[in-house]
Amino acid sequence: MNVWQAGLLATAWALGGMTALALAMDRHYTQWKAADEVPVATRRWLRLCGAVLLAAVWWPAVTGWSVTMSSIFVLGFWSLGALLTVAGLALSPRWLARLATAAASLGGGASLWLLAR
Repeated sequence: MNVWQAGLLATAWALGGMTALALAMDRHYTQWKAADEVPVATRRWLRLCGAVLLAAVWWPAVTGWSVTMSSIFVLGFWSLGALLTVAGLALSPRWLARLATAAASLGGGASLWLLAR
């Protein structure tokens, strides 16, 4: 995996993870759906997906760069994912949810393709 592929994959997973964590909160969930609060099962699922996606950012960071530099890059990708999530929530929460789902799914497919290569 080269540096560009690692960067795109880490960005996609960071966006998906931060968006999932944001949508697990009542305030952002009501922007996304027409409900007053997040159902308990949905909240747990979104938190779990967000945590897994944010933890998965370590893999492309370690693969694309050295182990010592990957910690700095992971923090940077998490910050980029948070910035994109904030901008997406301000513009359109529904489109952000679709974009984050597509990015995380494409990132998962790309990682499987890269592993098979």
